Amino acid sequence: MLVCPKFNYNGGPDATINPQGSGTKVMGKVNGAEKVGAVEVAEVKTVEAVAAPVMTVVKPDAPEEPRRLTLDERIQRVEDLTMLIDRWRTLSESRRKLQTFNIGADSMSSVIMLKDAAGNEFKTSNSAVIASVIDEMKRTLDGKVREIESQINL
Repeated sequence: MLVCPKFNYNGGPDATINPQGSGTKVMGKVNGAEKVGAVEVAEVKTVEAVAAPVMTVVKPDAPEEPRRLTLDERIQRVEDLTMLIDRWRTLSESRRKLQTFNIGADSMSSVIMLKDAAGNEFKTSNSAVIASVIDEMKRTLDGKVREIESQINL
């Protein structure tokens, strides 16, 4: 006798579910501990459908008018803006001066000197070191100029 796993020994389907949704399931089980042909009735719990969450669209209220600045606040903003513009001009001028700086090929015409607060000095005329220092100064100044430009807003 050939047994198909989808059908029980009587030739019918192994499990039936009541179409009205009563929640009962009849199943034929076969294992070594039970007799062949024994039928077990198991209760199947039905899962209730959960309502999908409702998404509501909230339209923003009319944009509020920006708070009007007092005279003191406007004066403070103008002073801050003037300070930022002065810093931007100083940095831009320093960047232009660095751009026009020429390093001599003879390694003696250009000298860079660093001096700290204690009076210690470092001096070099190596053109490769000077070129590296100038390139780093240019990158730093460019970053500072961009930073100041982003802060300047009306």
